[in-house]
Amino acid sequence: MAFWLLRLIIHFVPKSLRQLIFCPTPLINNKYWAAALKEAGHDAVTLMTHYYAVYKRSDFDIYYEDIVKVHWAQVFRGFSYVVDFIAFFYVISHAKVVHIPFTGGPLGRTPFWRHECELYKAAGIKVVVIPYGGDAHMYSAILNTSMRNALLIDYPAGARNERAIRERVEYWASQADCVICGALIYGMSRWDVTTPSPLCLNLAAIEPRHDYSMSDGVISPVRIVHAPNHRGFKGTEFLIRAVEELLSEGLNIELILLEGVPNDQVMEVLRTKADILVEQLIAGGYALSAIEGMATGVAVLSGLEDQPRKTVFRRYSFAEECPILSTSPETIKKDLRILVTDPALRQRLGKAARQYAEKYHSYETAQYLFGSVYAKIVDGKDIDLMNLFHPLKSEFNKRRPRVDHPLVGGLLPADYIASKS
Repeated sequence: MAFWLLRLIIHFVPKSLRQLIFCPTPLINNKYWAAALKEAGHDAVTLMTHYYAVYKRSDFDIYYEDIVKVHWAQVFRGFSYVVDFIAFFYVISHAKVVHIPFTGGPLGRTPFWRHECELYKAAGIKVVVIPYGGDAHMYSAILNTSMRNALLIDYPAGARNERAIRERVEYWASQADCVICGALIYGMSRWDVTTPSPLCLNLAAIEPRHDYSMSDGVISPVRIVHAPNHRGFKGTEFLIRAVEELLSEGLNIELILLEGVPNDQVMEVLRTKADILVEQLIAGGYALSAIEGMATGVAVLSGLEDQPRKTVFRRYSFAEECPILSTSPETIKKDLRILVTDPALRQRLGKAARQYAEKYHSYETAQYLFGSVYAKIVDGKDIDLMNLFHPLKSEFNKRRPRVDHPLVGGLLPADYIASKS
């Protein structure tokens, strides 16, 4: 009865059907996607429940409390469903397309989450699902057992909640108009765009470095930056051990650990101090931290040796052009030694990294990605989303030169390593 009452109310809610709304989880990715679409002339907004300490309130456009009078926000604070419903009706009255994770939109915390997509469809709203991690990790489906172990270290609750997570993933995967998973494909029955990452940055606002340190770890230090939000998931202990061993061998290096540091300060360190960024050693992909490092022109290492995912994104997307040096707990010491002692290689990888970020993680790329999605799901055009970034078929990939770097499959060639031995 309550569901049908909601449908009836939706029928009478005035609708503008013009906004592209990103909600409700306050991740910085949403800010960048919305900003990219605003730059292209769309009416895109972020609608968030709150914001995290590492970000600023101004990073997002609207908060739940903003659409409820301040006085009533305090009254309703103990009745979260009421505020959720008010946010939901904001979406109903304003959205043309709503972008959400697998936890759902404003109704995700309510008993009506199973009907949220149907209610959007009744209002003529299209749904795009983009997972962020915890909403989509079904631990038993993760073939990379080291990644599963790392998740159990830092996020053990996810294992106990797998049934609930799977239920929501299956619901939205079957109902959404478009699903963009990025690298979060383990256990997924569906993704509509094959891309190692749909993330973007405002590259025009990030000045890349032009002067690279020529230190080879003898006189002046080579600075290695690592920004773990959770050490277990990123394999931080293996990096610390490798750095300690290299220091004991006489290399002049400095490890800069950035934990709980505001995002703008992290970017400043990457731009002005970092020679090398080590993103993570376990997860088998790269995330926003690596893209931030590439945007500043830093040589980046990350654990990309997750064979099932590595193969699909190199065959069917643009990952073969990625200049991130793939590393692991077993190879991080060797990889760091090579980069520390070879400033020319660091510079070459850093310049290629900026080129890659400009080509595949810029606002322009986000505009192409989402523009193609909207053309298909809103305008009904025959757009081949699955081959949007196919290395042999994509006109978008060919609009700029191929990113030139010395890596093969994310690794340094054996003859190069032998020459440095």
